[in-house]
Amino acid sequence: MILNSTFRTLAIYLFIHASEAFFHPIPSHHEPLHQLYMSTATTGEATGEIRASLKKMRGVSISVEFRPEHTLDSNEMEILSQELRKAKSASIWTSDIHAIEYFSREQSTARGNFPGPCPVVFTGNDIKSAVENGATAVLLNAGDANDADLEIGVDVIYKVESAKEMNNLIASGFDYAFFLSESMDNNELAKILELTPQSSVLISSLSSMQEESAEIPRAKELAAFSSELGTKVSGVLMTKACVGDAEDLKYVHFVTEQINKKSSSTFSMTGLTGATNGHFGSEISGGNQSAKWRRKE
Repeated sequence: MILNSTFRTLAIYLFIHASEAFFHPIPSHHEPLHQLYMSTATTGEATGEIRASLKKMRGVSISVEFRPEHTLDSNEMEILSQELRKAKSASIWTSDIHAIEYFSREQSTARGNFPGPCPVVFTGNDIKSAVENGATAVLLNAGDANDADLEIGVDVIYKVESAKEMNNLIASGFDYAFFLSESMDNNELAKILELTPQSSVLISSLSSMQEESAEIPRAKELAAFSSELGTKVSGVLMTKACVGDAEDLKYVHFVTEQINKKSSSTFSMTGLTGATNGHFGSEISGGNQSAKWRRKE
């Protein structure tokens, strides 16, 4: 009995220490510490908020671009930021530095709440100012990629124009988040999906308020793409979805409800009044209702 107890104690001791060694490996004296514990900066994932917000278990995430056609005051910007969050926008993209400041500040007030903050992505050139003003991530051109990009302190998304650019980025060790232009054809998209790990974030752009609401079936088509390894398009960015007019929120509600819902012959307005004020048409196409917008008239 005493012998058995001794063996049990020894086995428990060895198990505990083996577990510690597994979860807390001891650095080799022959390898630099930064090679053993890779910083998230080397992958472009500084906070991880882009992956957390833009990768969904089912369907695609829907982000919106804010491209103002006139100046909005601070109160209007904060209200828009709040309402975009409530409308289930996955993230807000803009090249406007002032918008970055207002959106980031307002989104931070939603921490710990539901829905939580939307990441704010800067698409302009003044990266330093955008980071100082609270941008969650920045969009950079893959063709200009360099090591310094990954040390700016926020998540990095690279705009990729071809499978060749994607291959170069993956080979360099970057596999975090990528942005694909709307002009990319399906053949090139298929090549990119084959190169991209499942863990990566892939966002494809779509123009807003297209004729016959063509962005809706195209978004569904993008969501259905998949590589042999299971890599999919994570989300879509609706370019110029918000310009500072009365249709901003109506449109965002429209696309977020239409893109990820199953085909239906009816369209639930969820509190909107578009059906009665003439914004929405009555044409049914493949189970999705097309919409007409005054902005495009």
